[in-house]
Amino acid sequence: MAVADFNNNDIEVIFKLEYQRKDQTEKLLICGNVPQFGSWQPTKAFKMTQSNPDRNLWQATVKLPANMSIHYRYAVCDGYQINAGVKSQSNGSDEVITLKEWESFTECRHQTIQSNSAIMTIDDGVFGLKDGEKKAIKKGWLTTENYVNIYLNNSVAQSLTFWPPQKITKPVVKVIPYYSTCRQPEEYVQGHLHTDVYVKVLDEDDSRYVPKLQEANGVLCHDAVFYVYTFKTFNVKDLGLKVEICDLDESNLTTAVAYIVPSHLSQSLRRITTPIMCRNLDIPLGELTIEYLIITPGPEMMLPEIYADSFTSLQMPLLIGHRGMGAHDAKQADYIVEENTMKAFLRAYNEEKVDMIEFDVQMTENKQIVIYHNFDIKVHAPTEITDGNCYECPVKELTIPQLRAYAKAHGNPEQVELDTLFPTLQQALKELPQGLGFNIEVKYPTDEKEKREDLAINYQDINVFVDNLLKVVYNSAGKRKIIFSCFNPDICIALFMKQPLYPVLYLTCGKSDLYPVYADIRCRKVKTAASFAVSEGLRGVCSLFRPISENLHIIDQIKALDLAICTWGNDNNDLENLHLQRELGIDGIICDKVSYCTIIRNVWKETMAEIR
Repeated sequence: MAVADFNNNDIEVIFKLEYQRKDQTEKLLICGNVPQFGSWQPTKAFKMTQSNPDRNLWQATVKLPANMSIHYRYAVCDGYQINAGVKSQSNGSDEVITLKEWESFTECRHQTIQSNSAIMTIDDGVFGLKDGEKKAIKKGWLTTENYVNIYLNNSVAQSLTFWPPQKITKPVVKVIPYYSTCRQPEEYVQGHLHTDVYVKVLDEDDSRYVPKLQEANGVLCHDAVFYVYTFKTFNVKDLGLKVEICDLDESNLTTAVAYIVPSHLSQSLRRITTPIMCRNLDIPLGELTIEYLIITPGPEMMLPEIYADSFTSLQMPLLIGHRGMGAHDAKQADYIVEENTMKAFLRAYNEEKVDMIEFDVQMTENKQIVIYHNFDIKVHAPTEITDGNCYECPVKELTIPQLRAYAKAHGNPEQVELDTLFPTLQQALKELPQGLGFNIEVKYPTDEKEKREDLAINYQDINVFVDNLLKVVYNSAGKRKIIFSCFNPDICIALFMKQPLYPVLYLTCGKSDLYPVYADIRCRKVKTAASFAVSEGLRGVCSLFRPISENLHIIDQIKALDLAICTWGNDNNDLENLHLQRELGIDGIICDKVSYCTIIRNVWKETMAEIR
C-alpha cells in the first residue's frame, strides 16, 4: 500500500479507485494541488498500489492536514527504468514515468479533509467516472519520452524501389528500433529492451487509421497506401532503425534489410533514402525512402485544475471572425480594417460580438511568434536589376522590426498604419479582452501533390516552432479560450503531444476543385482527416464547408467518432448556410462576413427563447 510521510497532527486519508490495467507497466497516480500530490506536476504525482489485483482495486494512504481542501485528478502512467537512454521494465525505484491517460472532467475531483476522525476513507469509484458524468478520459502528453513516426508511401508514392532482375513483389516490412549504446543487438528481440512498434494503415479510399501492434513478421506493404510505424523512446540521440523486408510470395526466398543510422535521425522532420541489401547474397536490391517525424517533450506542463473544452455544452455554433473582420481577398468580406491587426480583432469583438477570432501565426528569424497570414512579404527593390519590381522575402527569415520596415509594399500604405501590422501573439494575448477566444492557425507549409517542392521537409524545426508558441501561450493566455489548428498534420501531432489544455483541430480542404490536391494522403478527404484526428487524439476537424455540403452524411460520421467539426470558406458568408450549419450540428463557423455574426446570433437566441 502506497503511504505518504506521516505527521502526528494530520489525518490519515485512504484513497481507493478501481482501474483495470492493460499491461504490467501501468500504474495509477494521484495528481493535485498539494505537494503530496505533486502540485499538479504529473512527474511528481503520488503513486498508488494495487491492493487487490483480482478486483482491480488501487489504494494510497496519505497524511493530510484536517480541514484542508484538496483538488485532484487520477492519471495512468507507465513506469520504466532507464539504462543508457533505453527503457526496461521498472524495478520500483528511480523509475521514469510516461503519462498515458488522465481524467478530463471539466471540474476535477475535490474533497475537504474531515477532522472528526483519525482516519478518512475516500472511495472514488472507477477511473474516468465521477458524479454520474459522462466518462472523461484524455490521452496523456509527452513528459519524458519522445514520439517517433516512420512514414512509408507518404509524399513519396513508392517508398520501396527494387532494381531488376532482383525484386520482392509482395514486400512485408518490419521496423525495429535499435540504439548505438547497446552492444548486443539480440537483446532487442529477446529481452527487456524491446520497443513496441505500432502500425497505422491509411488508403485514400479506406479511411481506417487505427494503430495496431506490429506483428512478428511485419506488415504487407502496397504501393500508394500510407503506412505509419510509430513508437516512443527515451533516447533519440542514439536511435537507429533496422528495416527487415521479405516476400509474402513463398516462392521467393529473398530477404532484405536496410539500416537507418542515428545520424540520419538528427532533425524533427526529414526524408531519407538508404540502400536495401539482400541478406542472402550481400548485394544491393534497391532503395528504401522514408520520412520520419520526431516529437520531443515541450515546456513542462501541469495537469489542469479546470479543464475547459471550448466545444463542451455548446447551444449554438461558435461564431469565429476570420482574421478579425475578414480576409482582404475573401468574397463578401467586411473588409473595413486591415486583416490580422489589433484593430480588426477589437472591432470583431466589440461591434460584431464574435465568440472567437481566427488568425495565423508564424515564427520569425529570432523565434518570435508573429500574427501574419502569407508565408512571404513583398519587398520593393527599385534598382536597375529589378526595375522597381517586388520580390518575395520569407517571414521566417526576418525579425519583426524588419517586417514592419518592409511593410510599405503590403496593402495600401495610405490607409494602413504600418505600426499596426505584424502584432505578436504575446501582444494579442495581453491586450485583447479575455472574453475573446482565439482560434490560432499555425502556419506551416503542406506540399502540393503535383509540385513536389519539399517545402515542409526543409522548413523550420517543428519542435522549436511549437515549443516557442506554447511558451507564449502558457505565459500569457490566462483563462482565455484557445483552439489550435493547422493544415500540416505533423504540426497537429506536435501541438497535441506537447500540451493537455487546448484542443487541436486538423484543417482540411477535403476533396475540392477550389484548392490543389496535397501530396500527404491525410489531407485529401474530410473522412480521411477525421480518421487521422481520431488516431492521433485530436479534438476534431475544421473543413472547407463545400465538400461537407456535398455529402452531409459525413457530419454524422464525424460526430459518431466524438469529434468536433468546424467549417471555413466563402460559403460561410451566406446567411442560409449559417442557419443550415446550426441545424446540422456544426460546432464552429469561421466567416469573413463578420457583420452576420450579430444578426444570426440574435435570431438563434430568439429561437432558443421560443423553444423554452
